[in-house]
Amino acid sequence: VGYEQIVCLQEFLSTNKTLRGINFTDTKLDRSSSMLLTDFLSGNSSLRVLDLSSNARVNDDSIGNILTAISSGDSQLSTLNISDAHFDGVEDLIGDNGSITTAGVQRITTFISQTPSLVTICLKMRSLNDEGIRALSDVIRGSDCKIGRLEISGTFGDDGLQSIAAALKSNQSLRTIDIGNSVNLTDAGGHAILRVTSVNLNTWEQIMASNNTLRSVYLKSRPPPLLVSQDIHNALRNITNLDPIPTLQQKAWQYVDSNIEDLSYTKLEAQHMPRLLSFVMERGGINSIFRLISGRNNIPVLFSHPTPERQYMESIMNKIELENATLRAMLESERKFNDILHKENNSLRSLYEGDIADDETVATTIATPLLPEEVTEKRRRHCCRRLWECFR
Repeated sequence: VGYEQIVCLQEFLSTNKTLRGINFTDTKLDRSSSMLLTDFLSGNSSLRVLDLSSNARVNDDSIGNILTAISSGDSQLSTLNISDAHFDGVEDLIGDNGSITTAGVQRITTFISQTPSLVTICLKMRSLNDEGIRALSDVIRGSDCKIGRLEISGTFGDDGLQSIAAALKSNQSLRTIDIGNSVNLTDAGGHAILRVTSVNLNTWEQIMASNNTLRSVYLKSRPPPLLVSQDIHNALRNITNLDPIPTLQQKAWQYVDSNIEDLSYTKLEAQHMPRLLSFVMERGGINSIFRLISGRNNIPVLFSHPTPERQYMESIMNKIELENATLRAMLESERKFNDILHKENNSLRSLYEGDIADDETVATTIATPLLPEEVTEKRRRHCCRRLWECFR
């Protein structure tokens, strides 16, 4: 298929709105003919599969035209396949850098990052180096990544695989990685992926940061001397055959069973204990339950951590207790004030009663012309003063 054939297809493609896949494998597609496809690519919202494999004339400009047209439309592309021509063996990595340069690889990775609907990606390019793999890793790390299968070949090495391994810690979609031609790939890259997917992890933090979705990593077999050992090949090919949740449960049980006498590292609360006990019973039986309960460090975790309901009620009770303390202080202050008023009232009553007694003495004195001789001098002076006040 060349320029003339694409011209013949242009009218049909430009009006087609239902074509779900298009395959340009080993064609003469180039910059000029890619321009003829832009109306079709931007106007077809049904397009799901695009295969641009083994096209010797496809370069950065061709890739840019095609991907820009797709981005401007409403298609939900799920499969993208782009590869250099004549890229079958490791020897094809040597010499010619291919028609797609590192700038083209960057344009492709940018498109992938802006197309969250992609599920299958195949990139086989001589210019796909460690930098390009790091850009892909940023996409894999994203929370909206849906990529389930990733096929890559290029000039990347262990650094590229280590960046993928770091991205796998947060990835929840990738199931298979197929690594074809690559250079400088040794056991170190394979170990990086195995560390983040292994069942036998050393700490609880590693389990929580591990990947539970990746099942297999296939490395292309090479004739001796092998850079990646056969043991690493086998381990990567058989990471797990379980779904993500059973995989996580398997890792968790391996660690819990080895550290069942002390689960304080899990930082679980009482609300999680029923599920934990059920999990231990299901995996290890009654003997594991006994080991769990008998662990001295587990008693605070199992029986002392408050539930959210208890914490809520405790906060309410603390608030009520604080209000009661304030009311008690106010009542005590009021009681003291009342005591002071009571004392003042008693003093005023005493003064009032004393005045009445004195008035009665004055009245008696007025009614008696002569004072008795037994009245003391002090009493006379007092009576005289009262008389003076009465008649003044």
